[in-house]
Amino acid sequence: VTCWLFDFALFGFSTFGLRAVFSPATMSGSKLETLVESPRLVSSRKGDEMTEKGEVNSFNWWSNSPRNGVHSRHSASTLSLITTCPSSQFSESSDSPKDGEPLLVMKFGGSSLATLQHLRRVASIVSSYIERRPLLVLSAMGKTTDLLLASAQLALKEGKVEFCKPREVHESVFSELKIPVPAEIIDLFEELGQLLLGISYLQEISPFVRDRVVSFGERLSIRTFTAVFNHLAETNLDAKAIDSWEAGMITTGAGTSSASSTYSRCEVTSEAYTNLNHYFAPLRHDYAYVPVVTGYIAKDTNGTITTLGRDGSDISATILGAAIQASEVQVWKDVDGVMTTDPRVIDSARKVDLMTFEEASELSAFGSKVVHPSAILPAWKAQVPMSVRNSLRPDHPGTQIVMDLANTNIRREGLVAALSSKKNIVMVVIRSNRALAQYAFLAHLFKVFKKLELNSDVINISEATLSLTIDPSYHEVDLAALQRDLQKVAQVELRFHMAQLTAIARKKDSSEVLHDSLEAFEKADVPIEMVCQGASNVNVTFIMEDERLMAGTRVLHECFFGK
Repeated sequence: VTCWLFDFALFGFSTFGLRAVFSPATMSGSKLETLVESPRLVSSRKGDEMTEKGEVNSFNWWSNSPRNGVHSRHSASTLSLITTCPSSQFSESSDSPKDGEPLLVMKFGGSSLATLQHLRRVASIVSSYIERRPLLVLSAMGKTTDLLLASAQLALKEGKVEFCKPREVHESVFSELKIPVPAEIIDLFEELGQLLLGISYLQEISPFVRDRVVSFGERLSIRTFTAVFNHLAETNLDAKAIDSWEAGMITTGAGTSSASSTYSRCEVTSEAYTNLNHYFAPLRHDYAYVPVVTGYIAKDTNGTITTLGRDGSDISATILGAAIQASEVQVWKDVDGVMTTDPRVIDSARKVDLMTFEEASELSAFGSKVVHPSAILPAWKAQVPMSVRNSLRPDHPGTQIVMDLANTNIRREGLVAALSSKKNIVMVVIRSNRALAQYAFLAHLFKVFKKLELNSDVINISEATLSLTIDPSYHEVDLAALQRDLQKVAQVELRFHMAQLTAIARKKDSSEVLHDSLEAFEKADVPIEMVCQGASNVNVTFIMEDERLMAGTRVLHECFFGK
């Protein structure tokens, strides 16, 4: 029996090991590529499907015959096609987000979900908040996303289908609990295996496929946690696993893959906010179950899986919080909250008790890893308060993020709220070499920036020179194309191995912050290449060489927060 591949098609075998593959996305006309040799399948699951060395022993792994009392949903004797059309049926409720009792959004990151011990702790935290009607948003467990990308790369480069490590992360939980692996999780691993097999056949992986591969992390995570939560039964309510698209999380176009980048071209549509509100509205009146929703992933209007950028579960959480007008969005990490600087760099770093949305947004955009840079805005616009908390110390208050410091009982001292930094940025200096009017020069530059999708943290402009910084880890830019496209009007100097250090401070204090900072840098012999102040109400940014960043951070933290 031959299976056909239409972009995301699942694969089947004939009893002779012969398969034909047809992909309109990768093959012209009606050309078929017939492949005879079957690649190796390596899996941690034991049984008559695999030999001890992981070789295929029979084709039952792909069949619909019973295995350990569970039936596979895919058959080698039928045409298999992965469909990605949304199956959501939204509630007809016309309630506004403020009707009934508000829900509490609780987002847990991968480090808080890494093992059974972590899952038990999270289940206990959720149970303690049950009166506030929690809605959970989960990341992939531990390092699952990286493991999935490694499996895809192995299938691409070596033709091997191996996913032992991500499988072990999840199945070890059920092994320790001494309960069977749920059928949903077995089915997802079968689907993942078939997808990896397709990659090994075609020897290529499109952005669509890469996004689909990493989506298994969150899909497995919510089902694993739900099974653990229901098994522990610390409350009289069961948890329910919900893929975000079931609730109506819809984005713009797919195929831009943010599986390995913080940046994503996909945007959540306004329709999604309405969908999410309608889906979860009944829980404001009758909290009948604990919803557990996938972070990071969504679907576009064609039903294709999309991703919101690495660590994008924060974005999912604040969008949900804004859509349902939550009482609060809690982001649970393995740190006490937002710190005055990276505690791995400065031992004396301490927690920031209170920040405004604007401050938190700038801090995240300029290097802080506590919250995704794009996650602040949805909650900010909806005026839904946020907090960053420590799952290892659930009674600790963490950091509160609010609209205005004046409306709280907490008072913050000092000129600077916190410091953030980035290494390995590129400083670009563009000098005009033609007698162009400034507006014409800048118009030409920004036309090129748009073409190359260039994003910059800091830009300084003079009459004939523009200096800016680029963070390649956020979104890779073709620097050779930048030089080539600008060579007719400008000289382009690229300075690699640069860093930026940002102080979060109110604009009215910026003169004093600048004075104290530059004085401290001079005493510590830290040369500053560029300063940016005034564009934002809450930050002052200094550009320096990478090798001077640690010294610069240390002296600035000591200046504003003491030893």
